[in-house]
Amino acid sequence: MLSHRAQLFECRAPAQYGVLPDTVIRLKIREVAQAKKMSRTRLSRLADIDYKTINALWNDPYREVTTTTLDKIAKALGVPVTDLLEQVPDEGKET
Repeated sequence: MLSHRAQLFECRAPAQYGVLPDTVIRLKIREVAQAKKMSRTRLSRLADIDYKTINALWNDPYREVTTTTLDKIAKALGVPVTDLLEQVPDEGKET
């Protein structure tokens, strides 16, 4: 059983911290790179990340990614990491 304080946090956390129920994080690597006219090959080289990793993230925007990889990609694209993320409704996509 949760303590009263834990229950209070659990009830208020979504609204208080901007957490939306039934949402997932979607990567916008492809969109940002294409807007900057950057290919997967070039992004891979600039970010010093294996092409297979870039290709996987490019083709599956719901794929798990480390913060280190995301940071390298953002720096290679010249954008803040937050520009590579968006919160979208969860439509049953496996995460």
